[in-house]
Amino acid sequence: MTASNAPASSTPPTITEASLPPQAEGLAEIGGNLRAAWRGWHLWTPSYGTHRLRIDWGVIDVDSTVVMEVCEINPSAGNTRFIGDANFNIWRIAPGQGVVHFGVYINWGSPLPMRTDILVFN
Repeated sequence: MTASNAPASSTPPTITEASLPPQAEGLAEIGGNLRAAWRGWHLWTPSYGTHRLRIDWGVIDVDSTVVMEVCEINPSAGNTRFIGDANFNIWRIAPGQGVVHFGVYINWGSPLPMRTDILVFN
């Protein structure tokens, strides 16, 4: 199926942010130039087309390295990730102070639920 761009008003809101741990005080050195690594994820309401999204998270700063992925999920099976027929793409990952901005494209003709996973290196 070919997806059209969804209207701007259909930007998927975050379903949950509970999976993002808070920033810790007094981080111990991990080694080299890496002080800390953080992993989290977001569940989003079903959508399709192109979206510019953001995740607010205090562990991110302008010098963070942020790695992300996006995947379709099955809400009726505990939000498990799976590979369906739709193409999901993530692009232009831009960390800032306490936030990461990024784009998502879901190539499908109807709304699909998704999960973004995020890995932050400081």
